[in-house]
Amino acid sequence: MKFSKDKFKILQLTDTHFGSLPEAEDDFKTYDLIDKAIKNEDVDLIVHTGDIIWSEGIDDPSAIFKKVMKKLDSYNIPIAITFGNHDSEDNITRSELREIFDSLVTNKAEKTDSFIIDDKEAYTIKLEDENGIVSIIYMIDSSDYDPLNLGIYAYNYPEQVDWFRKTSNKYKKNENIKRSIVFQHIPLVEYWMASDYIIDGVCHETNEMISSPKLNTGLFSAMVLNGEIWGMSVGHDHENNFDSIYQGIHLKYGNSTGFQAYGELAKGVSIFEIEKDPFKISSRNISHNEY
Repeated sequence: MKFSKDKFKILQLTDTHFGSLPEAEDDFKTYDLIDKAIKNEDVDLIVHTGDIIWSEGIDDPSAIFKKVMKKLDSYNIPIAITFGNHDSEDNITRSELREIFDSLVTNKAEKTDSFIIDDKEAYTIKLEDENGIVSIIYMIDSSDYDPLNLGIYAYNYPEQVDWFRKTSNKYKKNENIKRSIVFQHIPLVEYWMASDYIIDGVCHETNEMISSPKLNTGLFSAMVLNGEIWGMSVGHDHENNFDSIYQGIHLKYGNSTGFQAYGELAKGVSIFEIEKDPFKISSRNISHNEY
Protein backbone atom coordinates (compact mmCIF):
# COMPACT_ATOMS: atom_id res chain seq x y z
CA MET A 1 0.00 0.00 0.00
CA LYS A 2 1.56 3.27 -1.13
CA PHE A 3 1.03 6.83 -0.02
CA SER A 4 0.19 8.53 -3.30
CA LYS A 5 -0.21 11.86 -1.53
CA ASP A 6 0.48 13.38 1.89
CA LYS A 7 -2.65 11.85 3.41
CA PHE A 8 -3.85 8.23 3.49
CA LYS A 9 -7.55 7.64 4.17
CA ILE A 10 -9.16 4.44 5.50
CA LEU A 11 -12.87 3.64 5.43
CA GLN A 12 -14.00 1.28 8.20
CA LEU A 13 -17.20 -0.69 7.69
CA THR A 14 -18.50 -2.98 10.41
CA ASP A 15 -21.50 -5.15 11.26
CA THR A 16 -23.16 -5.00 7.86
CA HIS A 17 -24.99 -8.26 8.72
CA PHE A 18 -25.97 -9.21 5.18
CA GLY A 19 -28.02 -12.38 5.66
CA SER A 20 -30.49 -13.14 2.93
CA LEU A 21 -30.92 -13.61 -0.81
CA PRO A 22 -32.79 -11.95 -2.32
CA GLU A 23 -31.71 -9.02 -0.19
CA ALA A 24 -34.04 -7.39 2.30
CA GLU A 25 -34.93 -3.73 1.92
CA ASP A 26 -32.52 -2.88 4.76
CA ASP A 27 -29.67 -4.51 2.83
CA PHE A 28 -30.21 -2.10 -0.06
CA LYS A 29 -30.07 0.77 2.43
CA THR A 30 -26.71 -0.56 3.63
CA TYR A 31 -25.39 -0.78 0.08
CA ASP A 32 -26.63 2.77 -0.56
CA LEU A 33 -24.79 4.01 2.54
CA ILE A 34 -21.56 2.37 1.36
CA ASP A 35 -22.03 3.87 -2.13
CA LYS A 36 -22.42 7.34 -0.65
CA ALA A 37 -19.40 6.93 1.61
CA ILE A 38 -17.23 5.89 -1.34
CA LYS A 39 -18.58 8.74 -3.45
CA ASN A 40 -17.99 11.39 -0.78
CA GLU A 41 -14.73 10.19 0.75
CA ASP A 42 -11.52 9.81 -1.27
CA VAL A 43 -10.46 6.61 0.46
CA ASP A 44 -7.34 4.55 -0.16
CA LEU A 45 -8.29 1.42 1.78
CA ILE A 46 -11.56 -0.26 2.82
CA VAL A 47 -11.43 -2.16 6.11
CA HIS A 48 -14.31 -4.35 7.27
CA THR A 49 -14.13 -5.40 10.91
CA GLY A 50 -16.50 -8.33 10.86
CA ASP A 51 -20.07 -9.55 10.96
CA ILE A 52 -19.92 -9.00 7.24
CA ILE A 53 -22.68 -11.59 6.95
CA TRP A 54 -24.97 -13.26 9.46
CA SER A 55 -24.69 -16.94 8.59
CA GLU A 56 -26.90 -18.38 11.32
CA GLY A 57 -29.77 -20.36 9.80
CA ILE A 58 -28.66 -19.60 6.22
CA ASP A 59 -28.41 -22.59 3.86
CA ASP A 60 -25.78 -21.04 1.57
CA PRO A 61 -23.92 -18.20 3.31
CA SER A 62 -21.18 -18.45 0.68
CA ALA A 63 -23.56 -16.99 -1.93
CA ILE A 64 -24.26 -13.98 0.27
CA PHE A 65 -20.58 -13.49 1.08
CA LYS A 66 -19.64 -13.68 -2.61
CA LYS A 67 -22.21 -11.02 -3.51
CA VAL A 68 -20.93 -8.66 -0.79
CA MET A 69 -17.31 -9.18 -1.84
CA LYS A 70 -18.15 -8.50 -5.49
CA LYS A 71 -19.86 -5.29 -4.46
CA LEU A 72 -16.90 -4.09 -2.39
CA ASP A 73 -14.46 -5.12 -5.12
CA SER A 74 -16.37 -3.06 -7.68
CA TYR A 75 -15.07 0.17 -6.12
CA ASN A 76 -11.49 -0.62 -7.25
CA ILE A 77 -10.15 0.26 -3.80
CA PRO A 78 -7.94 -2.19 -1.84
CA ILE A 79 -9.89 -4.20 0.74
CA ALA A 80 -8.90 -5.81 4.04
CA ILE A 81 -11.29 -7.86 6.15
CA THR A 82 -11.52 -9.73 9.40
CA PHE A 83 -14.43 -11.63 10.89
CA GLY A 84 -16.90 -11.33 13.75
CA ASN A 85 -18.94 -13.76 15.81
CA HIS A 86 -21.73 -14.12 13.20
CA ASP A 87 -19.71 -14.68 10.01
CA SER A 88 -19.14 -18.43 10.39
CA GLU A 89 -21.90 -19.59 12.73
CA ASP A 90 -23.60 -21.96 10.26
CA ASN A 91 -22.66 -23.80 7.06
CA ILE A 92 -19.35 -22.05 6.42
CA THR A 93 -15.92 -21.79 8.03
CA ARG A 94 -13.53 -18.91 8.27
CA SER A 95 -11.04 -20.66 6.01
CA GLU A 96 -13.79 -21.04 3.39
CA LEU A 97 -14.58 -17.35 3.70
CA ARG A 98 -10.89 -16.49 3.27
CA GLU A 99 -10.69 -18.75 0.21
CA ILE A 100 -13.66 -16.94 -1.36
CA PHE A 101 -12.07 -13.57 -0.59
CA ASP A 102 -8.70 -14.60 -2.01
CA SER A 103 -10.15 -16.09 -5.21
CA LEU A 104 -12.88 -13.55 -5.90
CA VAL A 105 -11.54 -10.16 -4.82
CA THR A 106 -9.08 -8.55 -7.22
CA ASN A 107 -8.47 -5.42 -5.14
CA LYS A 108 -6.91 -7.00 -2.06
CA ALA A 109 -4.63 -5.13 0.30
CA GLU A 110 -1.38 -7.07 0.47
CA LYS A 111 -1.15 -9.16 3.63
CA THR A 112 2.12 -9.59 5.48
CA ASP A 113 3.08 -11.40 8.68
CA SER A 114 0.05 -13.71 8.42
CA PHE A 115 -0.52 -15.89 11.49
CA ILE A 116 -3.38 -18.40 11.76
CA ILE A 117 -4.47 -20.24 14.89
CA ASP A 118 -7.67 -22.28 15.18
CA ASP A 119 -8.72 -20.91 11.76
CA LYS A 120 -8.41 -17.29 13.01
CA GLU A 121 -6.02 -15.09 11.01
CA ALA A 122 -4.01 -12.08 12.11
CA TYR A 123 -1.97 -10.11 9.61
CA THR A 124 -0.45 -6.72 8.86
CA ILE A 125 -0.77 -4.22 6.02
CA LYS A 126 2.23 -1.99 5.40
CA LEU A 127 1.56 1.61 4.37
CA GLU A 128 4.68 2.87 2.64
CA ASP A 129 6.12 5.82 0.75
CA GLU A 130 9.36 6.25 -1.15
CA ASN A 131 11.30 6.27 2.14
CA GLY A 132 9.83 3.07 3.57
CA ILE A 133 7.13 2.17 6.07
CA VAL A 134 4.96 5.03 7.30
CA SER A 135 2.35 3.05 9.25
CA ILE A 136 1.30 -0.52 10.01
CA ILE A 137 -2.31 -1.69 10.03
CA TYR A 138 -2.95 -4.77 12.19
CA MET A 139 -5.95 -6.95 11.35
CA ILE A 140 -6.78 -9.50 14.06
CA ASP A 141 -9.57 -12.07 14.02
CA SER A 142 -10.94 -11.82 17.57
CA SER A 143 -12.90 -15.09 17.15
CA ASP A 144 -16.52 -15.57 18.21
CA TYR A 145 -17.64 -17.18 21.49
CA ASP A 146 -15.83 -17.91 24.76
CA PRO A 147 -14.73 -21.58 24.80
CA LEU A 148 -14.35 -21.45 28.59
CA ASN A 149 -17.87 -20.06 29.13
CA LEU A 150 -16.51 -17.39 31.48
CA GLY A 151 -18.50 -14.89 29.44
CA ILE A 152 -20.28 -14.84 26.11
CA TYR A 153 -17.64 -13.55 23.70
CA ALA A 154 -14.16 -14.78 22.90
CA TYR A 155 -10.87 -13.37 24.07
CA ASN A 156 -7.78 -12.89 21.91
CA TYR A 157 -5.71 -16.05 21.92
CA PRO A 158 -2.49 -15.74 23.95
CA GLU A 159 -0.69 -16.84 20.79
CA GLN A 160 -2.20 -13.85 18.95
CA VAL A 161 -0.97 -11.52 21.67
CA ASP A 162 2.51 -13.03 21.40
CA TRP A 163 2.36 -12.62 17.60
CA PHE A 164 1.32 -8.98 18.02
CA ARG A 165 4.07 -8.25 20.54
CA LYS A 166 6.81 -9.74 18.34
CA THR A 167 5.48 -8.27 15.09
CA SER A 168 4.87 -4.76 16.44
CA ASN A 169 8.31 -4.70 18.06
CA LYS A 170 9.83 -5.69 14.72
CA TYR A 171 8.39 -2.54 13.14
CA LYS A 172 9.30 -0.12 15.93
CA LYS A 173 11.11 3.01 14.74
CA ASN A 174 11.77 4.42 18.22
CA GLU A 175 10.72 7.89 17.08
CA ASN A 176 8.12 8.40 19.82
CA ILE A 177 5.37 8.55 17.18
CA LYS A 178 2.16 6.55 17.53
CA ARG A 179 1.86 5.47 13.95
CA SER A 180 -0.13 2.22 13.77
CA ILE A 181 -3.77 1.08 14.14
CA VAL A 182 -5.25 -2.25 15.22
CA PHE A 183 -8.60 -3.42 13.82
CA GLN A 184 -10.66 -6.33 15.15
CA HIS A 185 -14.31 -7.12 15.86
CA ILE A 186 -14.77 -7.72 19.60
CA PRO A 187 -13.78 -4.96 22.06
CA LEU A 188 -11.12 -5.60 24.70
CA VAL A 189 -11.83 -5.67 28.42
CA GLU A 190 -10.19 -2.24 28.66
CA TYR A 191 -13.09 -0.71 26.73
CA TRP A 192 -14.98 -0.82 30.04
CA MET A 193 -12.43 1.54 31.59
CA ALA A 194 -12.18 3.57 28.39
CA SER A 195 -15.90 4.38 28.56
CA ASP A 196 -15.01 6.85 31.35
CA TYR A 197 -12.71 8.75 28.98
CA ILE A 198 -14.88 9.29 25.89
CA ILE A 199 -13.73 12.18 23.68
CA ASP A 200 -16.34 11.71 20.95
CA GLY A 201 -19.44 9.64 20.26
CA VAL A 202 -21.74 7.76 22.61
CA CYS A 203 -21.94 4.60 24.72
CA HIS A 204 -25.60 3.63 24.48
CA GLU A 205 -25.42 -0.18 24.25
CA THR A 206 -28.64 -1.59 25.68
CA ASN A 207 -27.36 -5.13 26.26
CA GLU A 208 -24.19 -5.38 28.32
CA MET A 209 -22.64 -1.91 28.03
CA ILE A 210 -19.37 -3.28 26.62
CA SER A 211 -19.63 -6.77 25.08
CA SER A 212 -16.04 -7.74 25.77
CA PRO A 213 -14.64 -11.07 26.91
CA LYS A 214 -14.29 -11.74 30.62
CA LEU A 215 -10.75 -13.06 30.28
CA ASN A 216 -7.97 -10.53 29.67
CA THR A 217 -5.08 -12.01 27.71
CA GLY A 218 -2.97 -8.86 27.51
CA LEU A 219 -3.33 -7.41 24.02
CA PHE A 220 -3.96 -3.90 25.35
CA SER A 221 -0.87 -4.09 27.57
CA ALA A 222 1.19 -5.12 24.53
CA MET A 223 -0.17 -2.10 22.63
CA VAL A 224 0.76 0.29 25.45
CA LEU A 225 4.21 -1.22 26.00
CA ASN A 226 5.04 -1.04 22.30
CA GLY A 227 4.70 2.74 22.47
CA GLU A 228 3.94 3.22 18.77
CA ILE A 229 0.30 2.10 18.57
CA TRP A 230 -2.21 4.91 18.03
CA GLY A 231 -5.13 2.74 18.99
CA MET A 232 -7.72 0.11 18.16
CA SER A 233 -11.08 0.25 16.40
CA VAL A 234 -13.71 -2.48 16.72
CA GLY A 235 -17.36 -3.15 15.92
CA HIS A 236 -19.72 -5.61 17.63
CA ASP A 237 -21.68 -3.24 19.92
CA HIS A 238 -24.09 -1.51 17.53
CA GLU A 239 -25.19 1.16 20.01
CA ASN A 240 -21.63 2.29 20.78
CA ASN A 241 -19.68 4.53 18.44
CA PHE A 242 -17.37 6.33 20.84
CA ASP A 243 -13.71 7.22 20.63
CA SER A 244 -11.78 7.37 23.90
CA ILE A 245 -8.21 7.73 25.10
CA TYR A 246 -7.19 5.34 27.86
CA GLN A 247 -3.58 5.11 29.05
CA GLY A 248 -2.52 7.02 25.94
CA ILE A 249 -4.27 4.64 23.52
CA HIS A 250 -7.37 5.35 21.44
CA LEU A 251 -10.01 2.70 22.05
CA LYS A 252 -12.67 3.32 19.45
CA TYR A 253 -15.80 1.82 17.96
CA GLY A 254 -16.46 2.00 14.27
CA ASN A 255 -19.99 3.13 13.52
CA SER A 256 -22.29 0.15 12.89
CA THR A 257 -22.99 0.11 9.14
CA GLY A 258 -25.72 -2.46 8.53
CA PHE A 259 -29.40 -1.53 8.61
CA GLN A 260 -30.28 -5.20 9.14
CA ALA A 261 -28.54 -5.11 12.53
CA TYR A 262 -30.19 -4.13 15.81
CA GLY A 263 -29.80 -0.65 17.30
CA GLU A 264 -31.33 2.79 17.34
CA LEU A 265 -28.00 4.56 16.79
CA ALA A 266 -27.84 5.98 13.28
CA LYS A 267 -26.00 3.66 10.92
CA GLY A 268 -22.80 4.96 9.42
CA VAL A 269 -19.12 4.47 8.68
CA SER A 270 -15.79 5.53 10.16
CA ILE A 271 -12.96 7.40 8.51
CA PHE A 272 -9.29 7.36 9.53
CA GLU A 273 -6.82 9.85 8.09
CA ILE A 274 -3.07 9.33 8.36
CA GLU A 275 -1.02 12.42 7.56
CA LYS A 276 2.73 12.25 7.00
CA ASP A 277 4.18 15.67 7.68
CA PRO A 278 3.80 16.31 10.52
CA PHE A 279 2.63 12.79 11.34
CA LYS A 280 -0.93 12.63 12.62
CA ILE A 281 -3.78 10.11 12.81
CA SER A 282 -7.34 11.34 13.17
CA SER A 283 -10.69 9.58 13.02
CA ARG A 284 -14.35 10.45 12.75
CA ASN A 285 -17.63 8.58 12.58
CA ILE A 286 -20.12 9.62 9.91
CA SER A 287 -23.85 8.94 10.16
CA HIS A 288 -25.86 8.04 7.06
CA ASN A 289 -27.82 11.23 7.71
CA GLU A 290 -24.74 13.28 6.82
CA TYR A 291 -24.61 12.03 3.22
